Order: sequence, then C-alpha cells, then structure tokens
Amino acid sequence: MSSPKSSPKSSIDKRLASLRSTLKTQRLDGYVVPSSDAHQSEYVGAPWRRREFISGFSGSAGTFACTLDQAGLWTDARYWTQGQQQLQGTSVALFRSGAPHVPDWQDWLVKNLAKGSRVGLNGSLFSIDQYTALEKTLTQAGLQLITVDQDPIDGVWGHDRPELPSTPVRIHPQTFAGESVDEKLGRLRQRFKEEKVQGLLVTALDEIAWLLNLRGNDVEFNPVFYAYLWVGETLVKVFTDTSKISADIRAHLGSQFQWAPYGDFMGFLATLPKSQPLWVDPTTINAAIGKTLGDYSLKTYEQPSPIPGWKSVKNAAELNGMAQAHRQDGVALVKFLRWIKEHPNVDQLDEISVEVQLEKFRKLNTDYIGPSFATIAGFGPNGALPHYRATRESNLKLKSPGILLLDSGGQYVQGTTDITRTIVLSRGGAGDVRAQQDSLAQPKKIYTLVLKCHLQLARTQFPPGTLGLQLDAIARQPLWQHGLTYGHGTGHGVGAALCVHEGPFSLSTRRNFHPIQIGNVLSNEPACYFEGDFGVRIENLVSVTSRASSGPTPFLGFDDLTLCPYDRDLIDLEMLHREEISQVDRYHERVVAELSSQLKDQDLDFLKKVCRPLQGP
Repeated sequence: MSSPKSSPKSSIDKRLASLRSTLKTQRLDGYVVPSSDAHQSEYVGAPWRRREFISGFSGSAGTFACTLDQAGLWTDARYWTQGQQQLQGTSVALFRSGAPHVPDWQDWLVKNLAKGSRVGLNGSLFSIDQYTALEKTLTQAGLQLITVDQDPIDGVWGHDRPELPSTPVRIHPQTFAGESVDEKLGRLRQRFKEEKVQGLLVTALDEIAWLLNLRGNDVEFNPVFYAYLWVGETLVKVFTDTSKISADIRAHLGSQFQWAPYGDFMGFLATLPKSQPLWVDPTTINAAIGKTLGDYSLKTYEQPSPIPGWKSVKNAAELNGMAQAHRQDGVALVKFLRWIKEHPNVDQLDEISVEVQLEKFRKLNTDYIGPSFATIAGFGPNGALPHYRATRESNLKLKSPGILLLDSGGQYVQGTTDITRTIVLSRGGAGDVRAQQDSLAQPKKIYTLVLKCHLQLARTQFPPGTLGLQLDAIARQPLWQHGLTYGHGTGHGVGAALCVHEGPFSLSTRRNFHPIQIGNVLSNEPACYFEGDFGVRIENLVSVTSRASSGPTPFLGFDDLTLCPYDRDLIDLEMLHREEISQVDRYHERVVAELSSQLKDQDLDFLKKVCRPLQGP
C-alpha cells in the first residue's frame, strides 16, 4: 500500500486544527505521535503512518508532538534537510535532534505545558520501556500521561486511512534458512526451562518471520507480515490474517501450530495461565499489551528476547545465500555502471530515470523479489541528503561533470543486499574527467577521504567483545584528521533475506553494548556531505569472520559481500598509501573473478577496464 496521500502544505494545518479540536473534547493538552507501529517496527505499513499524515514529514525516523497552540517534529541529522523542506509552509516546527541547544520533545512538552496538563498518546506505538521512561519524566514535571482508547489521528484521517495489508505469506526455503523451525523452537524452549517461564510473546515482525522461516510483503521493502506470536512449551499460536496462510504453510509447520485472526491477540492473553511467568521483551512489546497483561494479573518476566541475537549471527547456509544474492546484485550493478558511464547523453537523464534503469537491471535476475529499501539516487545537492528519495518535485536533471550518489539494495530469494556507490558523470568517460580536474578537485579529495575510511574499517582486526562504537571511531579517522565527519552511523546490521536494518548491534556513536560477533552481517558506509553542493558515501556489506592471530587472543575481521567496482575516476592516488592501493586492487581482482562468468561482451570488457590496477595504464 502507498503512503498517506500527499497534499498541499496548507492541509497539514487543517489536519492539526482538526486534531486539536479532538484533543479538547478528550481534555488533552498535548499529544505525541512516534514513527512506529504496534510492533515497534522501523518501517511501517500504510495504516500506521500517522506521524507522516499529521506532520507531512515522510522520513522513517521522527517524533511529532503538539500542544493546543504549537507543534514540532524531531528528527536526527539524516533528515534535517528533508525535514526543513517538507515542513516549510506549515506551522510544524523542525527540531534538529542532537544539535546543540535543541530540546528533545519531552523537555519541550514540559516547558510548554502548565503543571497538571494531560499529555496523550497511543500506547500501542510505544514499547513498555519507552512508556515507563516517559511516564517518569512527565510525572516528575507535574504532567499526566494519558493512554487513549482510540487514536485521534485516525478520526482526522477518516475513511482515507488504508486497511491492514493482506499480501500472501511464503515459505523461506531451509536451503537458505539453514535451520528448521523445530530446531529454532527447540533452542527457545530450552531457554524457557532455564528462565523458568511458560513461554514467550513475540511481536517484532522480523523475529516472527525468522523464527517461523516465513516471509511476507506487508511492509514495503521488508519481507515480513503483520502478526503476533505466542510460543509456549507445546503450543505455537500465530495471530494474523489467516487468509494469507496457505494449506502448504499449515502442513509445513505442522499440528503444534494454531492460527487465529490478528485482532484476537489481546483477548487470547486472558486465557494464559497465571501460575507461571511469561517472557516479555520490554523493548519490543508495546505498552498497550503490557497494560492488558497487568489487567489480567499475569506474571511477566521482562528481559530482552534471545531471538534478535540469534538472528543476527548468520549460519553457513544464510551466509552462502547472502553471497549468492550479492553475486546477482553485482552483475546488475556492473551493467548499470556501464550504462551510465558510457551513456552518450547523460545530460538527458534525471534521478528518477536512473532509479528506473537500475531496477530494470536487477529484474533480469530471476531470484530478484524487489528493492530492500527506497533507492536513493541523489545528484549534486540532493546527494547531500543522506536519506533522499527523488520525487516529481525534487527530481534533478543530471549534468556532466557531476556527482551522483546511488544507494540501493535488493531482496532476493537467497538474501538481502545494500550498496552505495558515488559516481562521477561525464560525456567522454575518464578522459573527459581528467580534462576537468579543477572542477572535480574537491569531490575527488572528499571521495578519496571517504574511501580511506571505508578501507580502514574493512582491514581492521579486532578481538572478541569489541563494540560497534569502537569500530565507528576507527573508521572516521581519515575524515577527522581533516576536520570532517558525518552525522549518521558507519554501519548497521542486515538481515538474511529479511530487513535491511537489523539489530541488536550497530556501528555508531550510540552507546550500544552488543559486541560484534562472527556471523554478523553489517554495512561499512562512511560518508561526507556538503549541503547544497554534493555528497559522498561508499558502502559495502561485510560479514564478520575469524582472523589468524599470532598470540593467545583470537581476532575477528571483515570479509566483503558486496561485489562492485569503486569509481577510479574519483580516486586521488596521491592521497592513498601503498597498502590502500593494494587493498583496492585485491578487491577489484575478486570482483572480476566472481562476476566474469556471468557477464559477456561489452559488460565484461567494461568490468575488466574499471577493475584494472590503480597504478596501471
């Protein structure tokens, strides 16, 4: 399903006026709308895009808050420029989260509401942990936190609000899952005995898909389906749109599984025994479910679920599937690079035509399912927007010479890909680029610095227990030495034929204490942006593997999964040291070795040309 219908900026203020009218009838003085759905998803299906509907901001991360006379949208550095553009002309103010002297939305509510004021929210959109922390903050400030029975945004949205998706669910082959559902349930039930619980509530959509070896299409770009799951000692009960579950799936999963409508989940909780605790992950179970458990006097064991950690450590079959997906993706990307690098009329192309052509090349692969996220094809100043997406209004014509940032990915039967390449455009190929060194001097310098960051992380060895924030700092060194940095993390986990963003670890400045482990798959994507001018980002997916060690401590390192040439026309060789040049050459040799058999004629010639040694002819 599509996003909330776009409309003139003036309609946002009309929606706000309607919302405030409803708040007054409910005796609410403020209201908060996060980005999430009832499953705490990062990317949500169309019925849950309430924050986008009420604010006009379409980024994947942000929080809307309002009082009866003010409104604001809080988002991080990835979306500051996008937020400024989309909120311009409305009465919704942009608050740049993380910038100096910018209050968070909780402090803003405290500052702008009198003591005794009532702040409303939809309890299903906040995890138990989030709700508990917010309630404490507001109570200490003399405000009341009120959970609404009906979300007032839905009343404003009315009949235009989309229905719950009903796309089919499919079996994810064990050839690529590497572990049967029975084996995964056996692992989980062993933990039940150790923790002395009767079972686990699972509401995170990617956890459900992974545990059941099923995939769906309810959320754009994410192969998941809307469901709740109860795993007991002998019974597994799935709450979803049962029309999506085929006879083959029912037979595949067996008699221990029961199926029920999605809307029956809350009522089912009343049937659980009260004698033994049930396992609840307070970071993913929403506050509305938490309240219902309390109303039914059920005992809970509130601890993080083991599933995210298990899911993030890929087994041999999953890693093999990811490698297969990246080979197919690499073939599509080489064809695309030749198309755009050798295009006779680059100036007649635009960002949307680039996105369309790349999708055509990916669709030539029979195992390709669809994009793993919305393609970012940002030319010039649009490339400086980390999470840009071209629209009819923003779509820029390409020009040569010029810099195109292309971040894209694919969902394949075997696995998930995510790659960014920054590309210099020119009418006459590399010779034309060399003839215009003055105009490309700054982009080449920045590209090479970002490449140095990318290469530095790729060759880093580290002991077990190393955290993502430590590796993030290592990656940034070449840019930091020039007084440059970027506002987002250096890397995120990636699912195996699942969501392109996956925890529980990350490579960022956030205080994430989940260590990087063998079997993790993550991105290596340093960047540098110049607002209004251009952006550079280089991204490969890598897997974490063991490294030879000369001492008693084992060491880990990264192996590239992504197979696609860097843009040699943007590399300043004088800025690279010998080891970095050798590193690029070895990577390009591998790209040629792995992709040559699947390319022919001009595509193969192009690949060999762009992957020749950096110091060669």
